[in-house]
This record gives sequence, structure tokens and C-alpha cells, in this order.
Amino acid sequence: MTLGQKIKAARLERGMTQKELVGDYITRNMLSKIENDSATPSVRTLEYLARALDLPTSYFLSDAAVSDGTAPDGLDEARSAFRACRWLDCLAALEADKKAASTDEGYLLHAYAGTYAAQEALKQGQVSAARELAETAQYYNQEGMYSAPHLTCQLALILGECFTRLGEEGYELQREHLLKSLQALDALRTGGPAAYSP
Repeated sequence: MTLGQKIKAARLERGMTQKELVGDYITRNMLSKIENDSATPSVRTLEYLARALDLPTSYFLSDAAVSDGTAPDGLDEARSAFRACRWLDCLAALEADKKAASTDEGYLLHAYAGTYAAQEALKQGQVSAARELAETAQYYNQEGMYSAPHLTCQLALILGECFTRLGEEGYELQREHLLKSLQALDALRTGGPAAYSP
């Protein structure tokens, strides 16, 4: 049984919806990707899900792909696509190599490539695609070791625009993310502590 299958089975056994399980920690869309094994959760997310499901984290860790901080060779294709500004190809390379995708560098590439791809999708009027790309990038930016306040700002603006165009709620949460990340950026600029926690 894959990691995603284990999480889904545990959730269904408890009669929980995806929204009930994620709460405000991650999006329901991201949980769906994790359950379908198209995204690899960070250790922090896995610990959260285990607590919410009242299971030990170790239950999910046997045979699971999680970040161990090493950089496998599979990152080469993603790096190459990123350098060539082929954002969707970079994301596809990360999707194809779960081990590469679950490293800190993989999370960073997911966050940056996803942000740029979301911006392009929004410019092309593909609002739903932009929203999905931005939500995924936001997850990887928040969970990765290299979380960047400036990406959080960009993603909050993209998502705010998506929610507005789609007539959906969620703008206020993005506004909070934007304000917190602007404070963290200001603290970095002035030499103070930049404690940003989404």
C-alpha cells in the first residue's frame, strides 16, 4: 500500500472528509494529490496528518518517500527545465521522480516553478489552472526548508486574484499571508528577525 493509500484508508476508516482532515493546515486539493500519490508530503505535513488521524507517524513512514535532504540525480531534468524557464516541464520532472521531488531542493523547485507557471496561467486567462498551481506552490513553499516570504507574497496575490475572478472565498486568508510575509521581508530589509510562519 502506498503512502497516499494509507492516508486515504485511515481517513475513510474514521469517516472523515478531506476538508475535516486538513483543517487550515493544507488545502483539500493538496491532500487529494497526496492521497493519489501525485505529491509527496513533507515530514511536517505527515506528522500533522498522523496526529489528526490519531496514528503514530511511523505507521505512514514504512516504505514512504519523504525528504531525507539528499539530492538524487533525478533533479537534473527538473533543474534543466527550470533554467530554461520551462516551468511546467520542471514540475512534470518532479512529478515523475518522487525521490527527487521530496528533497529540500525539490520542494524549492516546486515552489518557484509553480509560482511562475501560475503567473503565466493567470495571464493566459486560465484561472482554475493558476489557482491549482499557486495552491500547490504555496504548499511547497510553506513546507520546504527554504520557505521564502517573497514567494508567499507573489502567491497570495495570485490566489487573491484567482479567488476574486472565480467568485470564491479565501481572499482574506491570502491577505493575511501577504501581510505576514511583507512584515518578514521588511524585517529582513532592516536587519531584524524575519520570523515568518504561514
